[in-house]
Amino acid sequence: MSKVAILLSSYNGEQYIKEQIESIYDQTCKDFHLYVRDDGSNEACIELLRDLSRQYGFTLYEGENIGFVASFMWLLRNVKDAEYYAFADQDDIWKADKIEAALSWFDKSIENGVVKTNRPALFHSAYEVVDDDGNVIDHFFFPDKGYDFRRSITENHYSGFSMMINKPLRNLMIRGEDDKLGYHDWWAAMIVHAFGVAHSDPEVMALHRAHGGNVTTFNMLTRIKWLIQSLKEESDIHKRSVEFNRCFGDKIKAKDKKYLDMFSFENYNILNAVKKCFYPSRWRPILSSEIMVRVLMLIGRI
Repeated sequence: MSKVAILLSSYNGEQYIKEQIESIYDQTCKDFHLYVRDDGSNEACIELLRDLSRQYGFTLYEGENIGFVASFMWLLRNVKDAEYYAFADQDDIWKADKIEAALSWFDKSIENGVVKTNRPALFHSAYEVVDDDGNVIDHFFFPDKGYDFRRSITENHYSGFSMMINKPLRNLMIRGEDDKLGYHDWWAAMIVHAFGVAHSDPEVMALHRAHGGNVTTFNMLTRIKWLIQSLKEESDIHKRSVEFNRCFGDKIKAKDKKYLDMFSFENYNILNAVKKCFYPSRWRPILSSEIMVRVLMLIGRI
């Protein structure tokens, strides 16, 4: 049994996936095993993955198309024996010490007298967004300060490809129903800020490609698409809050339950909507996103 399970979901990623897998196997820490689930790719991608699997020895699952969240959650449920779990996107590049840096934090098992390894725990590192030519176009680092359970309901600081979680967090994550989660990394954020401990490392540990086929890059265009979708149908924030309440509502702190109840409503309530919309503290750090979510709160979509 390897200490770390790396979970990678692939979909028509033949242009970039070889470079990502090479960067994984170039890690300074070798105590890991890579599990790849293909989410119904074309034959070219499948053949490349089969060749790479024979070369590197990783476990390859060939599945039907169920979407990236369900695909990652399938891996999380079916890989049971690791101590830690790291998610990988098919088109990124990992720095060589990415796993080592995460394990170094986890190995410091005492924080303020609390044994972290017995609680849900999450490590997240800074990352850079690059174009197809490798040019850096953005830098992301979200410090832990100010990010708590309330904020985790309406915004997510953690990108799956830059995360590592421990088994207690994994065991809580798999309680959720895939179609209610929206994003697996956002689901992890809510759980860990309700029950555990998280750490954001300022060192860049991954290069994240921004291109048209990337489902995880969150820019202004994707924010607008998300707004339109949330106006048309139930928002992922509401669905995830309802699911969190179902799974953990009777276990969280009283103050956190008050916030959760604001978002896991069954029917529209004007007083609740106004309370959220005109809440005195920020829900999101970016002004455009802040305006979007407050409008959606007022009309009952969030």
